[in-house]
Amino acid sequence: MKNDKGNLSHYLELAFHQAKELVYIKDSQLRYLTCNWSFADFFGMDSPEKAEGLRADDIMATLTAEEDARTDILAMHSSTTMRTLLTFNEADNKTRIFSSLKVPMIELDSPVGIFCIMRDVTNEEGQMHEYRSREAVNSAIINNAPVGISVRDSVGNLLSYNKAWKRIWNNSDASIKSDMNNRRIQLKLDDTDSYLFNYRDKLISVYTSGGEFFVPEVKTNKKRNGLDVWVSQHFYAIMNPDKTVQRVVVLTVDISDQVYSRKALKTTQQNYKKLSETIPVGVFRSEIRENGLILSMNPAFRRMFGISEENSKNVRMSDILVDPSENARLMNLLQAKGRIDDREIVLKKADGTTFWSSFTMSTLTEAAVSIAECVVTDITSRMSAFKQLQKTIDGVVLAMSRLVDMKDPYTSGHQKRVADLACAIAKELGMKSEMIEGLRISGILHDIGKMAVPTEILTKPGAITRSEMLLLREHAEDGYDILKSIDFPWPVADIVLQHHERIDGSGYPLGLKGNAIRLEAKILAVADVVEAMATMRPYRASLGLHEALQTITAGSGVFYDRQVAEACMRLFMEKGYKLSEEESINSFRQG
Repeated sequence: MKNDKGNLSHYLELAFHQAKELVYIKDSQLRYLTCNWSFADFFGMDSPEKAEGLRADDIMATLTAEEDARTDILAMHSSTTMRTLLTFNEADNKTRIFSSLKVPMIELDSPVGIFCIMRDVTNEEGQMHEYRSREAVNSAIINNAPVGISVRDSVGNLLSYNKAWKRIWNNSDASIKSDMNNRRIQLKLDDTDSYLFNYRDKLISVYTSGGEFFVPEVKTNKKRNGLDVWVSQHFYAIMNPDKTVQRVVVLTVDISDQVYSRKALKTTQQNYKKLSETIPVGVFRSEIRENGLILSMNPAFRRMFGISEENSKNVRMSDILVDPSENARLMNLLQAKGRIDDREIVLKKADGTTFWSSFTMSTLTEAAVSIAECVVTDITSRMSAFKQLQKTIDGVVLAMSRLVDMKDPYTSGHQKRVADLACAIAKELGMKSEMIEGLRISGILHDIGKMAVPTEILTKPGAITRSEMLLLREHAEDGYDILKSIDFPWPVADIVLQHHERIDGSGYPLGLKGNAIRLEAKILAVADVVEAMATMRPYRASLGLHEALQTITAGSGVFYDRQVAEACMRLFMEKGYKLSEEESINSFRQG
């Protein structure tokens, strides 16, 4: 046991000091307790020991040290992981920027220090500066575009507009300011857009559910030179990741001259075509049938898929789908509902490369023939940002789990193995991937409440007393208190709170029964018992996998959910599942 502990400490120390990131630990008085070699080298110290007892202002510039201390205090007082950017000026006049992840160390509900990982993001910040420069260029283009462009929120408040929009509506600065100051709190058509009352239901659908809607020709309540002003308008919803409407972009074209001319219809069609060719999203029309031919596509679509104009005549729907069988599903759904809104799907370019897209499709009837009109938006950047956020969540969760391992090194890896087994059981039960992801996070953090349990109880080699057991049992509630304020996309805090409940009501801390216990908590309960019995503990040797599985079988339907217990048995007895300290949770997740 001592050798195992020594080896583990040795490996942890190696990982700590060989990390490229700058890592340090401070006490509650913000004095450095220890740091790794990368931290010491960056601040010109001969060894990590040189940092002991120093404060940030002893090694950093004043402004940087003040920001470092401010976020340290905020993280400890709020018991919340914080992230901040710290800037350092080097001798060669170069600026280095570090993203600092600060995790408060809590013991008995009181802050005892800060654990921090500093990562060099200098290049990333440079890329963000370049992105902001491009945004400025795009803003200038939009503001000077000949088409009226306005942006409203999901309840119709005017947020921004360009010069062409102001010119079309002939609005004064005072009237625009009054409109923007008169904030709507609910979606409704008022006097300013009464000319759209005939399209009320479709417009409300765009604002509430997303999609797009085109009004080719409508008479406004404005007059110019004594004549009514006519416009065509295209309403296009921009969606949040949770599929709620974030903004509605309205493209407005003044078609008054066309309406009052003999060629009104022809000119209107030409303007729509021009608008389609200049809009920065892919637009195409296709036959509504399996492997249907794409009848027309705008330049943005051709650029998006790398299709030359001469090769655009023989492109079929199956050519742009990574999975050709998806074509039949799309056509069946379109024929059943008449519209497909913001379907996130991976599409394929002419050169075989793929990208994430938001795919909107609706039926359009021309000359008694139904065709599909589609809008494609490249959302690869949004999906990349989401994946980066997911990586960040994983990093924070891993850091929190490592704190428990540091607190209770004798059971290091327990949380990961429990999470691994729980995910395997969930997959065996056919749970959705979204629920399995939440279970994975809950499994990694299910013993985070042990941070509040005294170390001498966790590492006690012999039997523990009744009072010590009662104190140990509080870890489920302590874990809930730690996690409840974190806005996870899954009910992680509740799952952690319930992972020691039993279906007959004999568990703790709430004594819940049957269906009152979350399925994820029932799965964790089985995985936790199997792993705990099958591995060694400081107070006993391993009881063995056979004994663990017998315990689960005997308690099936009494303490443990019957379907969960049976799924666990199938994994070990039929599918060769093995508990392994070396298998990571991510390997299961990727598999």
